[in-house]
Amino acid sequence: MKEKIIKFLLDNANPSTVLRIKKEILNNLTQGEEAELLNKILPEKIVQLIIQSQKPDGWFGNAFHGNYTGGKYYDNMEVGLRYLVEKGFPHDNEYISKAINCFLQKEPFDSAYTVKEPKTPDTDYSYTSFGLYLYRSSVILRAGYEYLLPEGHFIDLKYDVDFSLANFANVLNYEKSEEVVETHRKKASFKQGVLWPCMYHLRMLAHSQSWRSEQNRTLLAESINHLSTFSQSGVDVYTYKRGQFISPCWSFLFTSITGGSIQDEIVRPSWFDIMELYARCGIVNHVPVLKNEYETMLTLIDGDLNLNFKSCKKRNSFYWGPYGGIALETDWRSKLKAQCDLMFRILLIIHYANFC
Repeated sequence: MKEKIIKFLLDNANPSTVLRIKKEILNNLTQGEEAELLNKILPEKIVQLIIQSQKPDGWFGNAFHGNYTGGKYYDNMEVGLRYLVEKGFPHDNEYISKAINCFLQKEPFDSAYTVKEPKTPDTDYSYTSFGLYLYRSSVILRAGYEYLLPEGHFIDLKYDVDFSLANFANVLNYEKSEEVVETHRKKASFKQGVLWPCMYHLRMLAHSQSWRSEQNRTLLAESINHLSTFSQSGVDVYTYKRGQFISPCWSFLFTSITGGSIQDEIVRPSWFDIMELYARCGIVNHVPVLKNEYETMLTLIDGDLNLNFKSCKKRNSFYWGPYGGIALETDWRSKLKAQCDLMFRILLIIHYANFC
């Protein structure tokens, strides 16, 4: 099936998908082919929107984390950088390297992060599933800079990767959600000092190598398996910070660890995103819930590569934002192009689930 999907995508998909298949999966992309494909990707509307929003110092748009004031879907630092990387722009591309260098020049409480001063600097790591390091380090790692930042810099990717694994490992210390959550001013919030994993911790592990050992992979698999045993009551759980209730960054508590299910009546794009991250971590075959989702996914693809499930087709559902996005095609109204986007994510899940 994998070879059939690859041929289908090479024949029908966006140049960015072709580039990534040849580079990531087939490992046969020449420098000339990469340059030719990037030249085809460069004029695309969203790519140009992001590039044209880049300021002289390398910052994309006027915001950092998503659709804040002055920031739209793509022309902000986090989403813009991640989107260009997902489209196939390499780490040494001028737009990517300039953006990363901009991160290196901005201290954690720079106004670009919409931080109000003066305040006593917070330790990012003291708040559950919340902190500047989450967004910033995850996108730097996604850009391929795990081992490329200067030593001793205030952005310490190794620390952030290790801390991400520690957040997952910490769930093994609890048996029920009541041990993690308390009611504060009639709202559910994480108890002070509790470490709990979120989507961004998973992203950091998925796009880094330094943590990988058989022992750590087993630990992560055990943690994910334990996470799946916690209840899903639908109650919003907040991070309490200085008198404010702040929504944590897609924390894996009271929510599905897979962003829904491939067996849902309508499968959300987030399912493909999260399953790809688990596959990149190399744990799909070691967590029963994930293995079941993976095996069910395979049964829903027939011999002609028809997808026998319904995916969310609401407006903006494929858009890229801080918490999701899977579309590399430019025309999501086309059934063929939508199939290409979904099939590419399926290919990545298959590849990394068996490759890692």
